[in-house]
Amino acid sequence: MKSGENDLLEVCDGVINLRSTKVGRTISITKFRGSDFSRGEHDMQLTGEGLQVFPHLLPPTIDVEFEHEAITSGIPELDELLHGGLTRGTITIITGPSGVGKTTLGLQFMKEMAGRGENSIVYIFEEWEQVLISRCESIGIPIRRMVENRTLSIRQIEPLHYRPDEFAYKVRSDVGRQKTAIVMIDSVSGYGLSIHVEDLVRNLHALCKYLQGIGVAVLLINETETITTNEFRATDLGISYVADNILFLRYFERNGQMRKGIGVLKKRLTDFEQTMREIEITRYGLKIGKPLAEMKDILRMPYLQSEKSDIR
Repeated sequence: MKSGENDLLEVCDGVINLRSTKVGRTISITKFRGSDFSRGEHDMQLTGEGLQVFPHLLPPTIDVEFEHEAITSGIPELDELLHGGLTRGTITIITGPSGVGKTTLGLQFMKEMAGRGENSIVYIFEEWEQVLISRCESIGIPIRRMVENRTLSIRQIEPLHYRPDEFAYKVRSDVGRQKTAIVMIDSVSGYGLSIHVEDLVRNLHALCKYLQGIGVAVLLINETETITTNEFRATDLGISYVADNILFLRYFERNGQMRKGIGVLKKRLTDFEQTMREIEITRYGLKIGKPLAEMKDILRMPYLQSEKSDIR
């Protein structure tokens, strides 16, 4: 910096920096005499209505009172696995390979909350809204009626349309307009690819902690790349530390058929059933079996000593 510029900075009460990058515009403040300010670069946008600024999302600075009550799934076997269900104001990662039922599982909790008159929002990054609706209707989740009754909002996010702070602002606005019980992000990798995000973990952490602080349950859908593996990994993105709960789904082979299993890897506020159960997606909805007591090495390559099915 030149000497003249240093002199100019000394006499200024404030310094505002505007920067244009390949992925959008940012604004930052390096000096604001007589007051504190939010540091770092914040997303901004020039629109027909003028300048819009999207400050970094920070957790609530005051305590928001809410009951840490159970959010049940409506499926007794699944609630047994979770010792009562998930808990309001917690962050849950639902992880597993493609097609195993992660989104369906998340929507099952939303279906149950809709029956209690509470609202949920799902942000989809990799699937068309109509495809999601048709798929859910075919397996007994009345998602169309939920949308019509406004107990469920589906937000399809266009690729590369949002910056991280702008998306966080949208989520905060959506949640603020209605009494929201659950927010689901489907999926974490889709979020990272669709939004101009340089630090996925930091931005996702900030968003989740904000929602958690106001009593919203957060569901993060995480896709693992391998169908079966000798080494179990909850996620491939290093986001496990964010979660209060981790539910994992995976495939296993039995009697020459690919079957699906579900288990709980982590549940911070209560105990949980440390077994694995078989899960099946039918036209009548999700069906969960009894604990697979004969399952061995469930976090490695699972195999069964018995061929008897536990799905009822």
